[in-house]
Amino acid sequence: MLYNSTNMNYILYGEQYPMIKKKLNKLLKERLGEPDDFNVAKFDMDNSSLDDALMDASLLPLGYDRKAVVFDNVTFLDKGAKKDDVQKILELVQEPDESIDLFFVVRKGTIDDKSPIVEVIKNNGQILNFVNLTKEDWPRYATKYFADRNIQIDKDALYELIARVDGDLNRFINEADKLCLYKDHLSIVDIVLMVAKPIEDDAFQMSNALIAGDNSLALSIYRDLKLGGQKAIDPLIPMLANQFRFFSKVFFLYDKGLERDEIASELSANPFRVKIALQNRRHLSRRDIAHVLDDLYYLDYQIKSGQIDRFYGFELFLINFPN
Repeated sequence: MLYNSTNMNYILYGEQYPMIKKKLNKLLKERLGEPDDFNVAKFDMDNSSLDDALMDASLLPLGYDRKAVVFDNVTFLDKGAKKDDVQKILELVQEPDESIDLFFVVRKGTIDDKSPIVEVIKNNGQILNFVNLTKEDWPRYATKYFADRNIQIDKDALYELIARVDGDLNRFINEADKLCLYKDHLSIVDIVLMVAKPIEDDAFQMSNALIAGDNSLALSIYRDLKLGGQKAIDPLIPMLANQFRFFSKVFFLYDKGLERDEIASELSANPFRVKIALQNRRHLSRRDIAHVLDDLYYLDYQIKSGQIDRFYGFELFLINFPN
C-alpha cells in the first residue's frame, strides 16, 4: 500500500527531545504506515559516518513503497558547520528520491536560518521547532499527560511533581510513567514518597540551616542525600558555593538601596529566595561569606587531590561551620 507518493524532508529541532521523539514517531507512522527496522534507517551522527548515512539515503526501499532515513544529533545545520558536510546534504535534499523521506533531528534550541539546507527544506518540506515549556505551559502539559493515560492527579500533587522535576521533560516523563504504574489516583503524598526533590532544594535548605546555626539540620539533610551515593554528593560543594555567592550578591544590592523586588529583578531570581537571603543577613556578613567560599574551595581541592575522603571532609565542614 502506498501511503504518500512524494518525498518529504523534515527538520525537527529543540531542547525537549521527548517531544521531538513523539512527533518523529507520529510522522513516521503517517508516512510509512507501519515503521520497522526495514523501512526506517536511523543514524546517530555522534557515532555514525555521514557518508554511511548518505549511502543509505541513496538506496531505494526493498519490498516497500517507501522508506525513511533519520539523521539524529546533526550539526550540519549549525552556524560554522563544515562546508563539505553542508554541500553533501544540500545535494541530497535538492535532488530527493520520491520514495525516500529524510528527517534531520537537532537537539538544540537553534539552527542556522541562513543555511542553504534550511532554505531548501523551508520551501519544500517542514521545519518543526520544539520550544522549552514555559512556566505557564507546564500545568497544561502535565495535566494532559496524565489524562491521556486515564490517571487522576490532585492539583497540589501535580504542582509538586512539576516543581520536583525542575523543568526537565525527560525526568517528568520517567517519573510520570512510574507513577502511572503505581496508582490511578495520585495525591501529594504519593509524589513526596515516589519522586525525589531536586538537589538544588537540598543545597538551599542546607545553606539556610547553616546560617541559622542549625548545623544538626544541615547534617541531617546531608546524610539523607548520602544514601544516594557519590553522584548525589558530588554537586553539593559547587551548589553550596553558588548559594553563598547568591547571598553575597543580594546583600550587596540591598546595601546599595535596592528593595526586595528590585533585587529579584536584577538577579532574575525567585523573590522568595531573595526574601530568605535578606532574612539571613543578620546572621552573616559578606566578609563571612568570603571565608566560607574559601573553605569550600579548599575542601574541593583536598577532595580532588585525594587528601581527604569526600564524605568525611564534607561532614567535617558542616559540623565545624562557624556560627
